[in-house]
Amino acid sequence: MKLIPTKLKFNDEGTTPQFALETAPEHIKLHALVLAIAKSRGGKTFFITHLLNWLKFDLVCVITPTFESNSGHFKKMNVLPENVFDPDDPEVVGKIITIVEKERDDLVDYRRKVQMVKELKELYRTPRRMGEHYELFSEYVDPFGGWIKPTHKYNGRKPRIALYVDDSQSSLIFRNRRFLNLCTRARHLGSMPDTEEASIGLSIFIACQNYTAQGGGLPKAVRGNATHLALWRTKNEKELKLISEELAGVVSPELFRKAYDYCMADESDKYAMMFVDMHPKDGFPVFRKNYTELLVLDETAPKSEETSEENQST
Repeated sequence: MKLIPTKLKFNDEGTTPQFALETAPEHIKLHALVLAIAKSRGGKTFFITHLLNWLKFDLVCVITPTFESNSGHFKKMNVLPENVFDPDDPEVVGKIITIVEKERDDLVDYRRKVQMVKELKELYRTPRRMGEHYELFSEYVDPFGGWIKPTHKYNGRKPRIALYVDDSQSSLIFRNRRFLNLCTRARHLGSMPDTEEASIGLSIFIACQNYTAQGGGLPKAVRGNATHLALWRTKNEKELKLISEELAGVVSPELFRKAYDYCMADESDKYAMMFVDMHPKDGFPVFRKNYTELLVLDETAPKSEETSEENQST
């Protein structure tokens, strides 16, 4: 058996990157689809609200039937009442898309105004020299005869937008085809016109009591597009086996189970959680405990500098 090379070569066509947003070194990449699986009152909402804050989202939309009872968590994120939606609303996905597209339109409009003021300054230097064109461009002139500096609520940068789906197991949202489609193309929402730059995009965070369940768990279309998984202690061996098998493209089932058992070993840690990062940053492991601690197992431990030097000398 042998390989015979050809002159064929793949070229970079400049496709939009999946992870287009910069994050602090210790945090996950964005955009993301994060799943949080735990029993009721297991710590899902507590963790995700912290994560949303750590990742510095500008706008958070929430799909939940229990917003009022969890209002303490959401207050920390400044979630506006108009951005809270019912999981049984058949139009909910369209409303979320509209929010993202409005933010895109606001940014495009801001850029247009900035460019217009720049061109007017180059042509006329001051508004008083516009003459007969003054009325045509009056929206760019202040009452004192100066140029109006365009404003944008995010100072000209793309906003970070998140969608958090909570307490929605067995609701219509997981049977909504538009939502399933949203989970596959969220990073493409709010595409920028006439440019190759990345879209505004949307990161999705889903909290659920069951990874899979008859009529109530996460659909496979959602699970298959997840970029990160937060998993709390469970006695459901069948579910653990399924998760390990579905993540086999990232890590072997054996290594998954070893990491899970390590994270859950301390029984006194009531809210112990294993975090799986399917797309870790360079130098970071796939697993974390409670998100805040990196978990490097023997099989995935990087070679030490001392070991590398020994290998080079031999």
